Amino acid sequence: MINKATSRRRFLVAALTVSGLATGSLASSLLREAAAWAETGNAALLKMARLLFPHDSVPDQIYAEVVAGALAATASDPAAQGLLTAAESELDARSQSGSWYDSDEQEQLTALTAVQGETFFAAIMGLVMFGLYTHPALWQHIGYPGSSKEYGGYLERGFDDIDWLPEAGS
Repeated sequence: MINKATSRRRFLVAALTVSGLATGSLASSLLREAAAWAETGNAALLKMARLLFPHDSVPDQIYAEVVAGALAATASDPAAQGLLTAAESELDARSQSGSWYDSDEQEQLTALTAVQGETFFAAIMGLVMFGLYTHPALWQHIGYPGSSKEYGGYLERGFDDIDWLPEAGS
């Protein structure tokens, strides 16, 4: 039986990976190879992005811009060429049909769940997450008004101006 609990080492690796991805530097070093996956993997990466961060009201165009930006930002580093290839191979191997992209959504989610501990998964997820949630067009779809710094910050602007939570004491 394999202990799937988070170990200190796994936590530290994940924390370092995520912190590096947030700045973009680790993401660049891990995923720059995107050229190999750019032609055929662009659609697969787009599908993966939508499965990892599902927003029904967000058009595919926003996801496509995020994926294109990620692939462009990572295209010049041959050291990371193996990560996208590994992702594609691993996901295909976990699909009953042999093709993760052509599988149904439930099978795709099962394969993604099975590889979530892999380095490529954390790198792709972090890169897509950073690109997606810093995309101003997405903000309109999820109701984020953007930065409040230029308006005096949240304290003076109304930090409690969200309308989707119940009133305090209700």
